[in-house]
Amino acid sequence: GFVSDLTHYLYANNMLRYIEGYVQKVNPSSTPDVVGQLLDDEADTTFITNLILSVRSLLPVEQLVEVVEKRNRLKLLTQFLEHLVGEGNKDVHVHNALGKIIVDANNNPEHFLTTNPYYDSKVVGKFCEKRDPNLACIAYKRGQCDMELIEVTNKNSMFKAQSRYIVERMDPALWETVLDESNP
Repeated sequence: GFVSDLTHYLYANNMLRYIEGYVQKVNPSSTPDVVGQLLDDEADTTFITNLILSVRSLLPVEQLVEVVEKRNRLKLLTQFLEHLVGEGNKDVHVHNALGKIIVDANNNPEHFLTTNPYYDSKVVGKFCEKRDPNLACIAYKRGQCDMELIEVTNKNSMFKAQSRYIVERMDPALWETVLDESNP
């Protein structure tokens, strides 16, 4: 679109100040599109990080995370997300993204998954499934995502973890689901 084309033109012509001015003063809500284009143009990550930090709370976090995650560059947002959390931000998208970064970096993810009350268990649990099914179980357990936990434990033959969870939950309907003949 227009924002991507404008960003590409300004970046290609080394007009970085104008990119900063655009996202800071003209249209902060377009920051995700600008960042996406800068990533596509392989711009310097320090410039991108500083650009994001300069706009801070004015930008739509959910869109920014989506754009950056699509390009497998989520780690780029670490400083920004930690800054938001430090300011007391409780937005689920901020905490989901931070959780994904922590899991990816293997930076004591168990602690984050058990102590952070603001992330979405289904979103972060799904993210953990391919990386470490044990972490997915922790996330699903925290959010009482019964079916997701049963599915991941079945798929990975983690029957001890599954039975422990079911005993802790003490839910007859859950027992029925797990003990059903159709359940592997």
